[in-house]
Amino acid sequence: MPTIPAASAVTLPASDAVPCTPDPLYDPAGVRHLFDRMARSYDRMNVMLSLGFSVLWRHRLLRLVPATGSPRRVLDLMSGRGETWATIERRLPQAQITALDFSDEMLAQAQRRNLGRFAGRVRLRQEDALEQTTPSGSVDVVVSAYGLKTFDARQLERLAAEVARTLRPGGSFAFVDVTEPACGPLRVAYRSYLRWIVPLAGLLLLSDPTEYRMLHRYLAGFGDGSRAVAAFRAEPGLEVEVRRYFFGCAMSISGRRLGTDEEEARSSAAVRILEG
Repeated sequence: MPTIPAASAVTLPASDAVPCTPDPLYDPAGVRHLFDRMARSYDRMNVMLSLGFSVLWRHRLLRLVPATGSPRRVLDLMSGRGETWATIERRLPQAQITALDFSDEMLAQAQRRNLGRFAGRVRLRQEDALEQTTPSGSVDVVVSAYGLKTFDARQLERLAAEVARTLRPGGSFAFVDVTEPACGPLRVAYRSYLRWIVPLAGLLLLSDPTEYRMLHRYLAGFGDGSRAVAAFRAEPGLEVEVRRYFFGCAMSISGRRLGTDEEEARSSAAVRILEG
C-alpha cells in the first residue's frame, strides 16, 4: 500500500454542552469495527441512506472547492472506499490525493479501487482523522463525505482544529453529510425509512441489518448537524459557510483557512467586542 511520511467567541446553548462522560456510541474502536463490517457494501449503503442523492451531494461537495488546473495537495479524510476520488480529479485535474481512513477493511477496498482505476496514484494512510500525522500547513484542500455524524461534540472540535492545522493559509475545505430534515412530517417519514427500510436492505445485502440500525442511531444523534456547525465556526482559523440540501436531508460545511493577518484581525475584533 502506498504511503507517505508521515472568530469570535461562540457560546453554545446548554443543550449543546459537551457531556462529561463520553458516549460509547462514538468510541473510535467501535466506529472502526462498524465500518470494517460494512466495507463491502458501503457504496450501496450510502445510496440508500441518502435516498439516492449521495452521488449528487458528492459533486456539490467539490463545487465548494475553487476549481483550478494547477496541482493541488488534497487530503481526503475518512476516505472510505475512495468514492470521492473521481470527483476530486474532475474538479482538480492535477490533484495529488492523500486518503486517510482508520478501518482496515475500508482501506483494503480503497486499495483495490486505487490500483484498478487510479493506477496507484492515490497515497493511502491508515490513520484516525483526529490523530493524523499530516504536517501543519501542508495541504491545499481538505474534503470529506459522510463521516461527520460518527463524531461527538468534543471530537468535532478536534476535527475542526485539525482542518485548520493541516491547511495552508488560504486553503479550502468542504464536508458533506446526511442530516435530519427540519420539517416535522418529513423528519418522521425519514426516521421511519432509516429505522425500517434501510435495515431491511442491509439484511438483503449482508444477512445482518445490525450495522444499518447503528447508522440510524448516528444520524439521530447528529440531528440537523448544528453541533458540527458550532465546532467549525468556533475554530478561529477558519472562515465557514453552511448549506443545506433537499429540505434539510443533507448539509455541507465549507470554507477556507484564514491568513495570519486575517486571524489576528478577527481575534482583535473579538477582544474589542468582549471589552465593550
